[in-house]
Amino acid sequence: MKKKFTIIILLTLFTMISSCDKYLEEKSDKRLATPTTIADLKALLFHNNMFLSFSSAAQLSSDDLVISDKDFNGLSYDSDKRLYSWKPDYVSKAVGSVGNNWQKCYAPIFVCNSVLQSLSENKLSGIEADEVKGQALVLRSARFLDGAQVWAPIFNVLTANEDLGMVLRLDPDMNLKSIRASVQQTYDQIINDLSDAVPLLPANSTFPGIPTKGSAYGLLARTYLIIGNYELARENAENALQQKNKLIDFNLLKSTDAFPVAGTQIYKPDEILFFSTMTINDIDINSAIKVNPELYDLYKDGDLRKVMYYKQGNGGFVFKGSQSRAGLFNGPTTAEMLLIISECYARDNKVLEAKQALDQLRIKRWKSEKYKVSNFVIKEEAMKAIFEERRRELAFRSIRWSDLKRLNRDGANILLSRINNGETITLSPNDKRYAIALPEDVISIAQIPQNPR
Repeated sequence: MKKKFTIIILLTLFTMISSCDKYLEEKSDKRLATPTTIADLKALLFHNNMFLSFSSAAQLSSDDLVISDKDFNGLSYDSDKRLYSWKPDYVSKAVGSVGNNWQKCYAPIFVCNSVLQSLSENKLSGIEADEVKGQALVLRSARFLDGAQVWAPIFNVLTANEDLGMVLRLDPDMNLKSIRASVQQTYDQIINDLSDAVPLLPANSTFPGIPTKGSAYGLLARTYLIIGNYELARENAENALQQKNKLIDFNLLKSTDAFPVAGTQIYKPDEILFFSTMTINDIDINSAIKVNPELYDLYKDGDLRKVMYYKQGNGGFVFKGSQSRAGLFNGPTTAEMLLIISECYARDNKVLEAKQALDQLRIKRWKSEKYKVSNFVIKEEAMKAIFEERRRELAFRSIRWSDLKRLNRDGANILLSRINNGETITLSPNDKRYAIALPEDVISIAQIPQNPR
């Protein structure tokens, strides 16, 4: 009875932190008590809030979507309007309000830190304790990685030691001063957490949100791709596929289903290496968001994603291709690993290997009778085909924003443009607004520096 009461109290506190406490902003007079048994830690660590409510800010800023003037003017939150139109400031909801991405990021980090502290202070050991430690490290690193794509500039080897990264909270003590680490320190922490987790984790789990070795490898592959270490990105993607390599055959799906890829389940586990979904807020769940026609036109006849991912409605096409019915899925998958492998081979001028990895995915996405193998023969053609395939496959997963940042870093020179209420607005390559502004109330209370503008 005492154990059950402890869990209830902790989960209640977690919910409070997720919804109304100004975590990382207001000082606390005492530390939160942590659970003391493996069962308690699991109950806290695998609460639904740990896998949901990843940031949607990068998705809303990307060129995956468009919003008509009428729908834009009808949005409930001025912060969403400013985010969509790439304003330099006041793009975040206030801490304590629904949909605050910063708060939703750090509440799970606090839980992970509490679990890790409890494991250490109570000297818990054994296989189960090791697994819980590894899972807490993965869950913490997933949040840091997600946040870095939103609030930090892209990793640049020339400036990473000076550029502002995340606040690396590694202790549950809320009295500790908030300090923004560098981008280099941020990615070092993510990689260290994931690398430390791998030997501790199980090979399989009953729910894709409970991290496994494949989860850690998948997140490592994504991380190394972002920072431009293509050899280690490919190596970790291959390691992930050794743990799990199933692909969904879109020929077996029904385009008439409400969520064809997820099916009738809350999620479809086949391809998922790590389950996570983006924050559900006003702009996510209404019909205001339409697919950018430029993105939709990338899908050729015979590509089943054209009918499995999208449906027509309210003056355009809307997205229905999430691998979860609980929100917009954004976790790593086996399909993403093949795309990473293909890109890394192409960058190394191994075009045949790049083609083999890409076709392994594409054949599962096209009508069987219409499928034709990739026909690129040189590196430049391969890279173009792979980047287009990433747009098609990974649409509405909050990955496009990160891809834009890293591709522009490498010289792609991609200019974004929207027409909003008669005004043409643009986002230049490598613009400082690619590091989205931190909530102004966080800046004021925690006294940490805002992103340069």
